[in-house]
Amino acid sequence: MKNIILKNINYLYLFSTLVILILYFFPGDVVSYFLHGNFDTGHDFTQNPIAHTVYFLINTGGYSINHILTFSYITAGGLLTYFKKKNLYMGLYFFILLSVILELIHLITPNRAFELNDVLANMMGVACVFFVFKLKKKFTS
Repeated sequence: MKNIILKNINYLYLFSTLVILILYFFPGDVVSYFLHGNFDTGHDFTQNPIAHTVYFLINTGGYSINHILTFSYITAGGLLTYFKKKNLYMGLYFFILLSVILELIHLITPNRAFELNDVLANMMGVACVFFVFKLKKKFTS
């Protein structure tokens, strides 16, 4: 029974990561599409102030919260499922490399752009989860 649950958790993680990657490579701004109905990022605040506020909260201060949360989820799920029995540092290197490669692919994706702030936010998400796992490992051993 435990193996079936773990296998389903692995499949759920893989499926959710696939959905995240599809959205990550989507040629346009998905948040703008749901808030404004189009993929443009340059919207007038007076047209829809609530949507503009939501968009600003998701992308605050140049460091995209959505990137931090996304890479925290991808890293935590990966460390819990696939890097559980392997070296924790191997998982750290893998997810840092993944965060850089995924952002570099934005250079060739239409309507997307490489942003250093996004790379830093991706790495911040990976680092936060890594430090939580290191603290857990330190206090449980």
